[in-house]
Amino acid sequence: MNTLINSRTKFTTLFAVIILTVLLTACNSEELDLGASGRNLEVHASKPQVVSKAFYTESGVTRIITPSASNRKLAIVNTTIVNRSSTVIPISVDPEAATLGDRRGKKAKAIDPFERSREISGTLEAGPDAVEITPVLWGEIELARGFQVSGSLVFDVPKGLILGTIFWDEVEYIPVDFVDYWKDRD
Repeated sequence: MNTLINSRTKFTTLFAVIILTVLLTACNSEELDLGASGRNLEVHASKPQVVSKAFYTESGVTRIITPSASNRKLAIVNTTIVNRSSTVIPISVDPEAATLGDRRGKKAKAIDPFERSREISGTLEAGPDAVEITPVLWGEIELARGFQVSGSLVFDVPKGLILGTIFWDEVEYIPVDFVDYWKDRD
């Protein structure tokens, strides 16, 4: 009888610890990944990170991307595209595939990180105003059913643009909202 009570007590304690851990983790974690689904694809994206420099290293060479003007910044969005249903979906990640902005029509297109980058000597360290964007999500991709592709998209945005939504418009139109446009509406 005593063994049964000890086993039951251990099980209850273990169960309580597991539930408490799950609750604390869920309450304390930030919402890092937002997503939306279309008919064939799912798009998951992190909230945009606004920086002055982005860099990546390819074949031992560091390349840097900077904004096109002094009144602009770079917005980096880590994005995952998932094919849940179609056999194979050809995807072309280009300036027409992804835009970043708000639902009022003010948007910036994704930029080609390979075309807009320049080689630098030495290395860069990631910091509050510089971010490493490896891997880069760009180019032609054949996405098979049950697979996903992830990487960073880079946007050259004007300062002050509300970065509320990433609009995916390749294969199908899927907006992913970072802000609640309907909040505080009566």
